Amino acid sequence: MKFWLSLIALSICFSTSLSAQEFNPKKIYQKTSTAVVLVAAFERGDKGASTGTGSILNKDGLILTNAHVIFNSEKNKIYGEIKVFLKPARVTGNLKKDTARKFKARLIRYSNELDLALLQIKNPPPINRLPFLKLSNLKEISIGDPVVAIGHPEQGGLWTLTTGTISSLIENHGDIPGKDVFQTETSINKGNSGGPLIDRYGNIVGINSMIARKGSGNIAITDINFSIKSTVAVKWMNSV
Repeated sequence: MKFWLSLIALSICFSTSLSAQEFNPKKIYQKTSTAVVLVAAFERGDKGASTGTGSILNKDGLILTNAHVIFNSEKNKIYGEIKVFLKPARVTGNLKKDTARKFKARLIRYSNELDLALLQIKNPPPINRLPFLKLSNLKEISIGDPVVAIGHPEQGGLWTLTTGTISSLIENHGDIPGKDVFQTETSINKGNSGGPLIDRYGNIVGINSMIARKGSGNIAITDINFSIKSTVAVKWMNSV
């Protein structure tokens, strides 16, 4: 346990001045998308599956995602099977081809309150190292900063890119102590859950988790999306 924690500590990003780097969604995507995975959790023999997104955090295949992706709320337990899919060399739009790099994963730990979970790829591919993303310390991120999200939105494509900005900062979201989030206009939907919200440097600033789509009186809400701050994830991972 201490081994992967030390790797996480080493990967925490200390960014330089924001003016030093241009915001280029295409370059960010090219740099980071290979470290984003598709997560599927299910019960053996059942037809349905819970799907979401995850981020690889180290070269050995440690993955950060949302707890609700791997937790079966109907049965109040973790799904019996978890699989992750690595990004193909080129996304073709063909589901069978794009999900060919499939691996089993095991759950390390999770928190339903914070909606965070850590997975480990079983028998990762025999390559020198897996691509991975760094977690930002958020010292130079604020309202108005541009960000991108990568994920697998329901009825959308795999490894989808959306762009937007940090809209607001909220502490103790849902009255849960320590669950600090960003509100963002960056479009996320079911299937994006657990995926990264990424800054201009290609580092994770948030874990996409929640959306608001209806307000009082059933009035439609748009562009109200929430991402758990990367510092919340770091604190949680180092809390054991």
